[in-house]
Amino acid sequence: MLRHLCACGLLVCVPLHAAALRILAWDDGTAARKLAIVAGADQVGITGMHPLKRTKPIRLKGSPPFFIRALDKPPGADGKPAQLAFTIPDAITHPLLLLIPDASQPTGLRSMILDDNPAGFHWGCYRFLNATPKEFAVKLEDKTVRVPTGWKPIDLDLGGETRGIAAAAAMTEDLSKPLYSAVWEYDQNVRTLVFMVPGNDPRLSPVLFKAIPEDKTAVVPTPVP
Repeated sequence: MLRHLCACGLLVCVPLHAAALRILAWDDGTAARKLAIVAGADQVGITGMHPLKRTKPIRLKGSPPFFIRALDKPPGADGKPAQLAFTIPDAITHPLLLLIPDASQPTGLRSMILDDNPAGFHWGCYRFLNATPKEFAVKLEDKTVRVPTGWKPIDLDLGGETRGIAAAAAMTEDLSKPLYSAVWEYDQNVRTLVFMVPGNDPRLSPVLFKAIPEDKTAVVPTPVP
């Protein structure tokens, strides 16, 4: 059964883009990195990274451009710190910065901004993002959604009381032959970000699920200054 771990912290709005930024590390190696967020002359160290939960909000006091600075990497040949620029679209008021390992980058990272606004990605909802090169169909109980490639968010909400639910995934060409099946847990107070990633052993399944739940009952509002 898919177990839910709690992630604390709630984004609040301040001027300039999205107010506060939360960060999600893709894996344990990324979570262990010594990193900082740079906004103008302001540098804030990133703490509390974990591959299964969001960090607490980091306020971006400076103006764009924004950077992820690798404090554990030496400066480049030009003497400048190893850092990676990122942007926050004006329409995203609750940004979640996903940090993914990438050996081709000087920082060893690449990044992606996800819209984490509970008004859209609400409590009780599963949000699927496909990080594989193939489209899949996902079925939870009697509801089925197609999840395309390209990290496009697809939401599925079952509603009702807390319960165990049947979960399955299949190639969209043949929904009668599931490539993955398990029992998950549905809770109307939990929203779950689900990354579909390539399986470690194609003989078992070409897709695995990486789930990051957040429990509404554990979220502590951040007071607005």
